[in-house]
Amino acid sequence: MTYRARVVVLDPVSADALADLGRDHDITVRIQPAHEELLDLAADADALVVRSGVRITGDVIRRGSRLKVVARAGSGTDNIDLAACREAGVQVFNLPGVSAPAVAELALGLMLAVTRNIALADRQVRGGEWNKPQLAGPVLHGRVLGVVGLGPIGSHIAGLGLALGMRVLAAVERPTPERDEELRLRDIERVHLDDLLGRSDIVCLAVPLTAGTQNLVGAAELARMHPRSYLINVSRGGVVDEEALLAALTSGALAGAGLDVHGRESGTPDLGALDNVVLTPHIGATSTDAQERVGRLLVEELRSVLTGADATNRVC
Repeated sequence: MTYRARVVVLDPVSADALADLGRDHDITVRIQPAHEELLDLAADADALVVRSGVRITGDVIRRGSRLKVVARAGSGTDNIDLAACREAGVQVFNLPGVSAPAVAELALGLMLAVTRNIALADRQVRGGEWNKPQLAGPVLHGRVLGVVGLGPIGSHIAGLGLALGMRVLAAVERPTPERDEELRLRDIERVHLDDLLGRSDIVCLAVPLTAGTQNLVGAAELARMHPRSYLINVSRGGVVDEEALLAALTSGALAGAGLDVHGRESGTPDLGALDNVVLTPHIGATSTDAQERVGRLLVEELRSVLTGADATNRVC
């Protein structure tokens, strides 16, 4: 009889993907369990499936004596202890770029929502307040968009900005002459981060969370932005010093911000008290189309890994 692996799903995954995978393997779904329960679940799991809501720490990996793979149903692996996985011989893979168009479109939505005061206007109209003169905001056409990180998501964001008639600047981690020429042909100007912050009307962050990008934008970086500029973050909450951002928005040093990601993704953020901030609960990749595609690829990769092969997008 064919061995049926136990796959423990810890973050939401499309129902169709779970049904498909369940034809070959035993599926246990426990969405964002407490840590002690997570340890128990890992003890007899062959595979753990996460998105961004659950941290797979070293003690979870060490508890999983049968564990073969940790699958990240999205981009990034900052919530997985990769060193512990390497030590235990547990394979890790993610699905980078699959949700890039969805995240980029949400970034554009946040730009429009905060610059044109759409969320604030909605709240006011629902309360019977029609305050048109105070809701005026800038158009995006002709403004400067600075994209920090030009991977799959950042590249899509830049393309949307260009389509709206914006001038696009980009800061990238590893510039090369070839990359500069590629960007020039797309009408994107590569600049250093400090230059980008000073010249942009809207700064959009699209970088992974690493040791090098932790608090990439803090008080000093925010001070380089002009008072009529906006910050959009669709990368990870830890990329921005949220206390410094709150201070800049409160003092008027920054016009507004739109955040899909947060340092603590539960409860009510302190930034929620401000009218010049639009907040969403990390839904950038949560489009129906993106999740269907992620689900299909997740099933393909898990089937391959659970039969002893390497994942196409193996991280370690």
